[in-house]
Amino acid sequence: MRIHPHPPAPAPNPPELSYIRLSLASDRFLDQVQSTHAAVALVLAGEAADLSVCLIRRAEHEPDRWSGHVALPGGRVDPIDLSPKEAAIRETREEVGLRLDRSPYLGSLGAQRINRNGIPGDLSLASYVFHLGGVLAPLTPNYEVAEAFWVPLRHLLDPRNAGYRRASRDGEPYDSPAVLYQGHPIWGLTYRVLALFFERMQLRIAQPAPGSMGAQCEKSS
Repeated sequence: MRIHPHPPAPAPNPPELSYIRLSLASDRFLDQVQSTHAAVALVLAGEAADLSVCLIRRAEHEPDRWSGHVALPGGRVDPIDLSPKEAAIRETREEVGLRLDRSPYLGSLGAQRINRNGIPGDLSLASYVFHLGGVLAPLTPNYEVAEAFWVPLRHLLDPRNAGYRRASRDGEPYDSPAVLYQGHPIWGLTYRVLALFFERMQLRIAQPAPGSMGAQCEKSS
């Protein structure tokens, strides 16, 4: 475990549902993104002032470059999908059993390039935000998902949960920013999507203090 040289700053309060709705209302034009390879759903639930987000740990599959990683529910945009948003809705239903077609849609985070070895590639990921309701609904993982869980937004904002996950790029190791939750490092593309979500709320996802090494998360999930 790497130790912070100074105590981290207190965690900010998580954004309330009404503020999230207002912050994303101007981004509806981002729904028009079509040329995306994959789409994910950022599903919120719980009390309006203390929301949680649904995350999964992907099952271990050797060909899958995100095998075993913590992720948002979602996946590839198929020809049957009318739009990337419809793909996110379909994949969420298949992976964790949540019906987003019956849930309020809050807005889009647009599309982000999917990096390979730290370099943005030709593929992109679209992200869509939904509010499931005031109750943390049971999650029913399918064969693609090893675990599914609700993570409080408060936890993702608390700098005491910030650290690094050791990764490699062109054979060279490096430390990627992460948030640790119940032993799982939330890092990489999922970390970037969540960071973008909080930026829309004028907040910052938990990050190690400048000059500190933070907590070292193991490479394996």
